[in-house]
Amino acid sequence: MDQKTRFLLTLALIFVGLGLALIFQTQSLGKLRIIACDVGQGDGLLVITPGGRDVVIDGGPGSKIIDCLSQKMPFWDRSIDLMVVTHPQKDHMAGLLEVLARYKVKMIATTQVKNDTELFRAWQEATKNEGAKIYIPNIDDRLMLETLNLQVLWPGRGQIDQWGKSQPKDLNETSIVLRLEYGNFCAYLTGDIPKEIFVSLTLQGVPLQSCQVLKVAHHGSKTGTNQEIIDLVKPAIAVIQVGKNSFGHPHKEVTDLLQSKGVKILRNDTNGIIEVESDGRSFKVKSEK
Repeated sequence: MDQKTRFLLTLALIFVGLGLALIFQTQSLGKLRIIACDVGQGDGLLVITPGGRDVVIDGGPGSKIIDCLSQKMPFWDRSIDLMVVTHPQKDHMAGLLEVLARYKVKMIATTQVKNDTELFRAWQEATKNEGAKIYIPNIDDRLMLETLNLQVLWPGRGQIDQWGKSQPKDLNETSIVLRLEYGNFCAYLTGDIPKEIFVSLTLQGVPLQSCQVLKVAHHGSKTGTNQEIIDLVKPAIAVIQVGKNSFGHPHKEVTDLLQSKGVKILRNDTNGIIEVESDGRSFKVKSEK
């Protein structure tokens, strides 16, 4: 094979690859994608709006979130429209430093609750250098990305102000909780929120309507889920972000409860990357190990 033929063949393969990528992206346009990345023992979600805007919610304990973003986002897309750090613990925050180093982040949602660790200090420095707009959430705030609605369920500014004065005993309590709505489809994204706080939202006037998808809190720990929550949310799908661990996650009590309610369980340690796709009316789920 001469040099000219080799060059033309290489060029043809590049165009075929670009064409396949464009076809894939075109097929996904108009649909919401929620991708539970396989980040190990931690949380890392990528949400792609019907118009192709990107939201990253937590980043796991290391750099595996980057592999997921590279696989699921178009190679030419180097920006994140919204980054959410639910709370400042390594298994949710560390990977976000990797994202900040590789992507342009436009806005960061954070409670600004502090954690006295080297990782948190690195996070503060990285977000300062990024220059992204900082958004501090409040109960019932609604962030609109095209036709996608992200409703803040927790925390409120009162709680955030209190945490600024007195460090919370349990950082899980500070988790940002969101309800994602697109047409008739919705999903709860819960961070590591304790079950007592989730249930108490109804007492604060937050309606916990049924949703098709529940991202199970705290990697399936029994501190994050109970029957009352499942009866309120009535999920069809439960996504558990979990990896190899010594904590007993997910707890058998939680998986037994979900199974008894007929909820389909998908978990990163056994199913790999989990993707939920919706057109606002129906939804489908796939996974890849």
